[in-house]
Amino acid sequence: MADTAVPLPDSSRRAFCTYGCLSTAAVALSALTAGCGGEGGTSATSPGGSGSTGSALPAANATVSGRTVAVVVDGSPLATVGSAALLRTSLGNFLVVRTGQDAFTALTATCTHEGNLITNFTGSQFACPVHGSMFNTTGTVARGPATRALATYPTMFANGVVSFPV
Repeated sequence: MADTAVPLPDSSRRAFCTYGCLSTAAVALSALTAGCGGEGGTSATSPGGSGSTGSALPAANATVSGRTVAVVVDGSPLATVGSAALLRTSLGNFLVVRTGQDAFTALTATCTHEGNLITNFTGSQFACPVHGSMFNTTGTVARGPATRALATYPTMFANGVVSFPV
């Protein structure tokens, strides 16, 4: 049997190549998103969970004086040991966790993977909801894709107020 294929006009070839490239790009993007811990990905589970990135952190009211952030603890989400809060201030966004009766840890709320806002907490780890990076309450990476720890700030606690310079 002889080859009876009819050559496509140039505009049809161009359209075919365009749609073929777009389809390939869509498939590649889907695979990349799944590999970064997005929906449908197979990411590792968090230490006490099933791969969940926790629940949304409560916001705490903070004041800024110069380069110092301060939060009144009584009546705030930081009132009990083990609690955590997200602070949104003019100096940036911060995570604060109460690690003891008079001890707190303050961290940047910017994920070191791609700079997204960390808004979730599992009860023992902070979680970036975008790609699933997990950070211990000391800021160290517990699960990637992030590879660098969160920036930490030294805290002071006096008269029911936790504060830290940034």
